[in-house]
Amino acid sequence: MPSDKIQPGVSSKKNQRWISCFFERWAHHAQAFWYVLTIILPAIFRTGKRPVIFSRFAGMGDIIGSIPAALELKKRHPGATFIYNCHASSACLPEMGGVTNFVTSCRQIGLVSFWYRRLLGGYYSFASDDDQFECDHKELFLQSYARRNGVTVSGGHPHLSLDPAISQKVLALREKWGLEGRPLILIHCGPSYPVKYWPPDLWAALVREIKQTCNAQVAQLGARAGSYSNTSTDQFQPVPGVVSLVDQLPLPETIALIAQADLFVGVDSGLLHVAASVQTPAVGLWGPTSAKFLFLEAESRFYVTSKASCNGCHHRLPRLHWYTGCPYQIKCMREISVEEVVQSCLAALQSKR
Repeated sequence: MPSDKIQPGVSSKKNQRWISCFFERWAHHAQAFWYVLTIILPAIFRTGKRPVIFSRFAGMGDIIGSIPAALELKKRHPGATFIYNCHASSACLPEMGGVTNFVTSCRQIGLVSFWYRRLLGGYYSFASDDDQFECDHKELFLQSYARRNGVTVSGGHPHLSLDPAISQKVLALREKWGLEGRPLILIHCGPSYPVKYWPPDLWAALVREIKQTCNAQVAQLGARAGSYSNTSTDQFQPVPGVVSLVDQLPLPETIALIAQADLFVGVDSGLLHVAASVQTPAVGLWGPTSAKFLFLEAESRFYVTSKASCNGCHHRLPRLHWYTGCPYQIKCMREISVEEVVQSCLAALQSKR
């Protein structure tokens, strides 16, 4: 016989969830209001004009990819104060790309744009087809960012300007680390999504080959505290035979070092976009993602793409890999051979001479 009595604790748990949800929403709105109070209103009082906000809260490659669109959009708002809102770890990129040195890191910027839009001269959120899992990719992400905001760009990576003082500091560090006098090759194994990793034993074999073949010095870049979840810890162990610079440099100095390098070799990541933006020859390793949607042919001519029939699954419908789990144990990356990568490295080094 059904009971009309409420089970003990059920009502209490529902109330706790409701109260928690209420305070979470209140906190989000409080953050948005505080942003208006401390950022937007002072900008208006200081200049007499409403500020324009650009926003892309994602990885480095996304920030770099949005820069050409932001530069075009700035032309609509002559004399305005421009603000770029992004993750704090990428704060130097909008400035180096010539967009603005006024950078904030507000996760509730969507609430700001919705409730306080009249206080803004413009608000541009950079989204791409990659953000919608049902989209079929047909253009470069850089062009997608622009199209969605009513402008057009060529699709080439923007130039990142380097601070001469930081470049000099990096030169001094290279001397300290013994990274001068011979060609400098930088490798980047991660962090990224696990499906983008190239096996550690292949990295070790690659380093042995290029050191012997190219008489080069090899240093490893990376950061243990990445912005991605479920990263494999073994990707942050130094590859044998390299100078480990993992967690040694902030982003501006990392960019300066990449600009000084003779070659960059890495998985699909923000640093590969950095290499394109400072015009350092690069060998990118591609499996689940497709370089043709991220880089012009001139920028990707030395990249190595897996020959697995399922490569590029990220840009196909339906999506596979890190959303639903790769059914093939990520064979696309495992099947990229050391010999292929070495040959691309030699060709890239030759192009710089």
